[in-house]
Amino acid sequence: MIFGTPVSWFLFEVLSVAVFFASLIHATRRPAATRHVLTLLGFVTFAAIFENIGVWQHVYDYSTDRIMMIGRVPLSILLVEAVGVYCALWLATHLRLPWWVAPFLAGLVGSVQDMTIDPSNVFDVHTIDGVASGQWNWTMTYDGGFFGIPVFNFSGWFTMILYYCFAVALIQRLAERKDIGWLKTGGPLIAILPALIVLVSPINLFLLYGWPLAAQGTLVAESIMLVLNLSVATFLVLRYAKLDRPLDLKRDWIVFAIPVVLHVWDIVLAFAAQIEIAYVPSVVIGAIHIAALAFVVRAGLRARAALEPAESEKLLVV
Repeated sequence: MIFGTPVSWFLFEVLSVAVFFASLIHATRRPAATRHVLTLLGFVTFAAIFENIGVWQHVYDYSTDRIMMIGRVPLSILLVEAVGVYCALWLATHLRLPWWVAPFLAGLVGSVQDMTIDPSNVFDVHTIDGVASGQWNWTMTYDGGFFGIPVFNFSGWFTMILYYCFAVALIQRLAERKDIGWLKTGGPLIAILPALIVLVSPINLFLLYGWPLAAQGTLVAESIMLVLNLSVATFLVLRYAKLDRPLDLKRDWIVFAIPVVLHVWDIVLAFAAQIEIAYVPSVVIGAIHIAALAFVVRAGLRARAALEPAESEKLLVV
């Protein structure tokens, strides 16, 4: 135990702070830096409200034996969620996705990232004061699921991120069209309210559970909706992504490194703590995500290499 929390939980808190501040530093070096910083902070606030609602509704609960908490939710969870969104939105910009497709990429990445985070951390069980608990515990569950995790959880990550990023994008377009300076900057904070409203609407019930076509908590319906959600997002990204933009890896390596670091942490935790149920998802899903990122990096570096000779020729002519 460190400061009253299990060692692995403490290390996850340290990791979450490290990747969050790395993202903040990267954000401050971009054009429109304030807006990008507020996107990170805005999502932390948005996710904190949403996660506390989930605890209040007894969908899941978090052990409070942590150093950093916001209400009944560990800050570490919120920071990790936020950096995933930040890295995905940067990637969407690099791929030159249309404004309305970028939120789908962010939701897709968030859902995939959680497919390794959840199995490792839920079954990282420690006994504190006679009570056994994982980093968080599902109270709504059923037989089956995704390696012990309710399937709707992954659609939940997808839609939560989708709604927030979509609201941010819509507000940004409105601000640019009307040339409203304060709205361009503060849009990520204003987006919190409309995103929360959609989260508690029938739209979200349908995308998570297939309601009213199926009863809430039906494994088959949840699985169908998850496949549908991720398939639509994947199709849109593949349809509109452009891989011809040069990549400055020295400047932007952090947005590729963070998802890799998080996957590696899940793999190390699974094997170090002998969490057998997490072996397959942490390795397989992590490998798929890392391979996709490597493909983007390679394409960006090749585009840069192709551009450099042309720039050299221009200098010679001048």
